Amino acid sequence: MYNVSVKVKRRKSIEAGKRMPLYVQIIYRREVRKMALPYQLSEEEWDGGREEINIPGESTSERSKELYAIREQFSRDCRTVRSVIYLKEKKGSFTPDEIVEACKERFAVANLTKYVEKQICVLQGEGKDETARHYQSTLNAFMHFRGGCELRLDEIDAPLLKEFETYLFSSGVCANTVSFYLRVLRAIRNRAVRDNLVEAIPQLFSNVHTGIEKTRKRAVQENVILGLVALQLLSPALQLARDLFLFSYYARGMAFVDLAHLTRKNIVGDKIVYIRRKTGQELQIRLLPEMRKLIARYQYVSGPFLFPVLTGSRPDYIGYQSALRVQNKRLKKLGKLVGADLSTYIARHTWASVAAQKGIPEELISQGMGHESVKTTRIYMALLDTSRVDRANEIVIHKRACKSKPVYKVVL
Repeated sequence: MYNVSVKVKRRKSIEAGKRMPLYVQIIYRREVRKMALPYQLSEEEWDGGREEINIPGESTSERSKELYAIREQFSRDCRTVRSVIYLKEKKGSFTPDEIVEACKERFAVANLTKYVEKQICVLQGEGKDETARHYQSTLNAFMHFRGGCELRLDEIDAPLLKEFETYLFSSGVCANTVSFYLRVLRAIRNRAVRDNLVEAIPQLFSNVHTGIEKTRKRAVQENVILGLVALQLLSPALQLARDLFLFSYYARGMAFVDLAHLTRKNIVGDKIVYIRRKTGQELQIRLLPEMRKLIARYQYVSGPFLFPVLTGSRPDYIGYQSALRVQNKRLKKLGKLVGADLSTYIARHTWASVAAQKGIPEELISQGMGHESVKTTRIYMALLDTSRVDRANEIVIHKRACKSKPVYKVVL
């Protein structure tokens, strides 16, 4: 059983009315340590018996506001000290010096903004630019909710999270984006737990929305692809956008991020061999004549990349994000020419949809798309194409017998 004595005291002064600093006195196993706090109070402003900050009636308006702010920060400091001691007691043996050092460290980095900004720098150093961007956008959203008012990591509790969730929904943010912000906030707090800055609270996020709602995945009919091929385009920019979209489709729905980073080194014999950035899985795709034709069209491109998507000066994550925005903007224009909504994802969705319509087994579609399991593909296909289920429903409702002819024809 541990018995740590913690008291907050004010240094005494022989001069009446002089403001003196507060300090924390920690006693453990007869060892005494003192830790200064950044607050100076007069004798009238401090209740030593109750260890509370007073706000005398004769205080000026300015001093009263200052004392209210000090009282709020002082309460946070006390919670931090108690949290540190609690964590030390859970781990086992410790010394008063370790308590003091841990408290000082918590005081230094427990500020949410400073901690998140530090983690962003760490993530960027590890090359995890997308995660760093997620941390920044979540911090921006949370601090906007707070009205710019800073807080400590240990102040993030269940009621505050519920308020944040309510604020997001009332602001018109969709459910999946609300979940995104809360999941990132949970990841940030879990990092702080690993850094021994806050204690673990298993059910902290249990009453807020952290699930993912299934969204409608869109594909276009095969005739739209043929329409894109037949387009006579005068704009080199739109021609490039069309060619990138088609290459993605021809390459089994290759993700735009992978396509953008293809280099000449990825061409190995009659195949394109690359590592899928999302999963780290190696994929090999046989080069079709259509793909070779598109590659040849851009053989003049200088630099290592197969297509002029990323420039040599901006091949980083920010450069990719910029290229993605440009591509989707151009695809929107192309879509108007063929009467369809187009985006980089639709090339991938369309390949899967057309493959399913032509009877390609799910296992092959899964392998072709680089999914880690067939289960992922089944979920994907269920969201993407309901035409087969609709056809089955028509047979049931209209009582048309299938006889010996199967509803689904498998083509390998």
